[in-house]
This record gives sequence, C-alpha cells and structure tokens, in this order.
Amino acid sequence: MKGFKTEDSYKAMYYMLEHPKFISRSLSEFYGWPFGGKVVDFVNWLVDLKLVRKTHETEKGKPRYEVASRAELVNFYSKYRDLNKKIIQTYEIAIDRKSAIKLIGKNGGILCLTTALELYGDEYFQDPTIHAYSADPNLLPLMEDQEDGNTKIILYEYDLADEIKQKKNVPVTSPNRTIIDLFCANLAYAVERFLPKVWLK
Repeated sequence: MKGFKTEDSYKAMYYMLEHPKFISRSLSEFYGWPFGGKVVDFVNWLVDLKLVRKTHETEKGKPRYEVASRAELVNFYSKYRDLNKKIIQTYEIAIDRKSAIKLIGKNGGILCLTTALELYGDEYFQDPTIHAYSADPNLLPLMEDQEDGNTKIILYEYDLADEIKQKKNVPVTSPNRTIIDLFCANLAYAVERFLPKVWLK
C-alpha cells in the first residue's frame, strides 16, 4: 500500500479524512482487511513522513494516530494522481449549462471538481466548464450526438470508487472526494471556503 499507488491506499487515506483520529485496527475492520503488516506499514510510512502523528491511550495502551493536517495529507497524495491524465474527452455542446448538468446527471455522469463544488453551494470559485466522471459507457455517445455549441464539458475516467451524493437531483462526488479531486487537478485554491465546512471536527 505504500506510495499511494493502489486503490487500497486511496481508501485508507479517505478513511483518515473521515476519521482524523483513528486506530489501525478500526481502519482494517472498516474495509474488511486483515489486520497486520500491510495496514500497519502504511500507517507507519505516513508517521515517518510526519503526515500522521502517533499517540497513545494511557488506559488501554493501544497506539492511536492522528492526521497532522488533512490538507497536507491530500496535497501529498496529489503527487501520485494527476486528474488531468484521467480526461476521456472534451465537448462543446449547444444546450445551456443548467440543462447540460441535468442531462449528464441523468445519464451516468457524476459531477465533480468545480461543478460539484458549485452544487454544494459554494459559488466562490466560478467555472463555466462542466466537469463530470463518466460512470456509464452510454454517456459518451450521448455527448457525441449533441450539436456543437458553447457549453464546455470535460468527462473523466471514473477510476476510484466514491460515496456518491445527490445535490439538486444530480449525482456528485462526496465532499472529501471533491476536495481530493480539486487537489489532484491543481485547483486546491478553489476549496478555501469549502474546507472548513467539510472538516469541522
């Protein structure tokens, strides 16, 4: 799992974003992984990088861990995943932006990046381009059939599983995945106001 090169390492990081104070056994149990070397080595790797701190419960004596900074952890992860390399196709279609978002959402698209951020209610970062994962093979031919126009759409390969949410009746990436993706697309500055809403605890 070391090096954030596998889906399991991504899942482990996602768990840590949701549970910034954790024990490695809970991480293993959450995903049904065998508790042992793989998980422990991964957590210790992050400790060595100072992205996670090791603490102890004095009563039980079990090692506990705490993410030093969730933003720094995601920023480090972004060095291993370039979302721009996951682009499948870019389209410019003739229907208006609002209608395009609904069309994509109803046909296997998962709104992501700045489009997801917008649907979560953060209008601080304006981006007229629609960003979406293509989670259904029928979405691409549907886009191909649209007339050319001025509404720009970028579709990405849906490479990692997520806890999809519904916002304004369309599927969007989860808050943590939205943050991860923005870091991985070199758009970390877009989440300045969103981070405190997601990472209150």
